[in-house]
Amino acid sequence: MKEEIEVKRKVFTVEEQIGEHSYKAERKGQYFFLKKFEGREKEFEDFCNAEHRLRVSGVVNPKCYLYDKKAKIAVVDYVEGNTCLQDLLEADLPEEVIEQLFKTFWYAKNDLMMLDYKPENFKFVNGKLYYLPFKASKYVNNESFIQKDMLLWFFTKDFVKYCHEQGIDADQKRLKSDYETNKNIALMTVKYYR
Repeated sequence: MKEEIEVKRKVFTVEEQIGEHSYKAERKGQYFFLKKFEGREKEFEDFCNAEHRLRVSGVVNPKCYLYDKKAKIAVVDYVEGNTCLQDLLEADLPEEVIEQLFKTFWYAKNDLMMLDYKPENFKFVNGKLYYLPFKASKYVNNESFIQKDMLLWFFTKDFVKYCHEQGIDADQKRLKSDYETNKNIALMTVKYYR
């Protein structure tokens, strides 16, 4: 029998465990992402604050269905599909993804939020780029997005090194020259960076 989790008198059936405290769960034919924060009050408080800031910012992220302050459980819409990291391991990302990444950066920057721009934190589904973690720290005026974060969104040496550090096998045959990569990033930056 599958485990059931009750949140505010709504019962969710666990389909699979995703992380140590995270689950993919089903309720009335719809899938949700459940995250438990038992004994981690500060993390739960940070989640609630980030959820509110993201919701009003323009950054596309899964809708928070509900959260229980007493039980310290959050229920968020589940976004099906591969992460951008998984997609990039298979093929180059479409330009539309990069365009929406720049829009996400612009919205976050205007609301003085710093997001975690690693490709595994995003999913591109039905023409929308979703930011998955509910993490948003205070924006610090620096250019790490262009100088560091963008290099992980193309099949670069930095991307291959990052994959290696994560224990992920990346096909080195797809590696492009630094010149080609920097030119591509520069063109995207001129086109979409505001």
